Amino acid sequence: MFFGILVLVGAVTVAIVVFRGSEDEQFVRAAGEIEAVARTLGEGDRLGPRTIEGMAFEEVSREHGVVFFQRGLVAELDPYGYAWSPRSDPARIFDGVEPSGDPVAHTFDHLHGAFYSWKGTH
Repeated sequence: MFFGILVLVGAVTVAIVVFRGSEDEQFVRAAGEIEAVARTLGEGDRLGPRTIEGMAFEEVSREHGVVFFQRGLVAELDPYGYAWSPRSDPARIFDGVEPSGDPVAHTFDHLHGAFYSWKGTH
């Protein structure tokens, strides 16, 4: 009986992991709709909380041509999420420039096309 329950729990766990996919994979699948939102923002625009293709964002903003899709804060301090940067790697754009004058060190990892995962660290 115990072995059967253990196998069932293991199978359910594997199914959840496989079918849910990673957050980055979910983001790439939703990239078309997310890019459509990014293209509508003007420089300096900020949008409050919203859900796009099932992904919740606390804020969407455009600075220096880069659109930030903030998912949340780590330890209530450091922002994280995604960035859309069709011109070039956002790390180059923000080299020596702080978005919004916020004293945060930003890191970007390329995901797909013009999309990057993004983290800020105080």
